[in-house]
Order: sequence, then structure tokens, then C-alpha cells
Amino acid sequence: MERIIAAAGELFQTQGYAAVTMEQIACAAEVSKRTLYKYFPAKEAVLAHLLEGELARDLARLGFRFDLNASFRGNVSALLSESAEWCERHSDYLLPYIRYKFASFEPSAKTADRPGDSGDLVQAWTLLIVAGQQRGELDPTRPIEQLATYFHYLYFGALMRWITDRRLDLKQEFAAVVRLFVDGACVAGMR
Repeated sequence: MERIIAAAGELFQTQGYAAVTMEQIACAAEVSKRTLYKYFPAKEAVLAHLLEGELARDLARLGFRFDLNASFRGNVSALLSESAEWCERHSDYLLPYIRYKFASFEPSAKTADRPGDSGDLVQAWTLLIVAGQQRGELDPTRPIEQLATYFHYLYFGALMRWITDRRLDLKQEFAAVVRLFVDGACVAGMR
């Protein structure tokens, strides 16, 4: 599998994702098409494996080193800034990746419960929300999993807006997510 992923990554980078075929990936990886399809049913599955592996490595490199003295807003904003830079570096791949993830979405799958799944941003949101609740910044009566999932969908919504309108600034979109999550959508002073 690693040889397939490495070959596909090289092809995507040199020829562009859209131009690469499964046949080219098999040839570059020196495997039969049958072997390739055994591991990956579609080119999008190869891309998903490639991106998720890179995201996991990048998140591990960051090591979830958050400033324990910083607020939820400060920590999550720093992580979102890193995420924006990562997304901008991978902008050509995000739309086909997201389409594939939606098409293969399995609601009963528990991906966040897999040990070692450090590529899952929901885990990062969960850690930050727990700390925010412990510091009294976030409502401690709200279930952590619920808040992490809500925050993730806000994150995803901002990402989708940016993918469909590149005139937007992704960092500003993510900053709006933080404000909406922490402050809500009500008019200031009207809570």
C-alpha cells in the first residue's frame, strides 16, 4: 500500500490530480490493476489515504502542543491558522477528497474511537473543549462529544465556503467559526 500511495502522490504532484488515472498509478507503483483495486476502489480512495496520512503526520509534528495558559479561543485559533495553511497547500485536492468522503460516509462508523487516529481533528477539538470547560470558558453542562462535533461542522462549513469561493480568506472564515462557537450568533449584550 505504501508503494501505491508514494507513486500516486508523485503522480498527483507532477501531473495534477485530475490528469492521473488508476492505470498510471498501478504502473508507477509496479503493481497490477487488480492489486491496486484490491486496496483502493477508486482514485479518490487513494487520494483520501494520501491526504489523511499526511494530515496525521502533520498533526503529530505539531504534537498538540497547546499553550496550557491560553484560552480556548487562543488555542483553537492557533490550530485553525495551521489548518488554513495546510488547506491552502492542498487546495487542489480538497474538493475531490471531500466529495469522496461524503460519498463514502458511513454514519455508524466510529472513526474517532480508533486508537492512533491522530489525523482526526475532532480529537483536537475535544481536547481543547475539555480544557475550555475546565477553565470555565465553555459551558460544562454541554456534552463534550456534542460540542466537538458541532465545532467540527462549523469548521467544515467554513472550509466548504472557501473551497467554493476562493476570494474568501480561509483564516478569516475560521476566525468567524471561533466567534460563532464561543460567542453565539446573538447580538452583543442580548444574551
